[in-house]
Amino acid sequence: MKLVEKKQLQSKEVIENVLHNYRYHAEIRYETEDGFGYTNAMGDSIVELIDGISERFKTFKDREPFIQEALFDPNGEKADVTYKVRNLFKGIKDAI
Repeated sequence: MKLVEKKQLQSKEVIENVLHNYRYHAEIRYETEDGFGYTNAMGDSIVELIDGISERFKTFKDREPFIQEALFDPNGEKADVTYKVRNLFKGIKDAI
């Protein structure tokens, strides 16, 4: 799992939508005993994002993980790339 470098974290005074400056951000929903929980994956490239998602899916494999939302530039234009990321991730999982 790639750790967030200190320089990429935002201070509390400038928090926008997410607490990092990576180019991609994904919210992953998984089942809990009482409902749902969320985790996230992030990366500066689509490859890093998919790697992060894969790690989260392995961690929560018995809890029905699901890519809820994926964004490009989450603190800027917030382009929704959920459909693209889901299809890429599904293709990678099917190829393994």
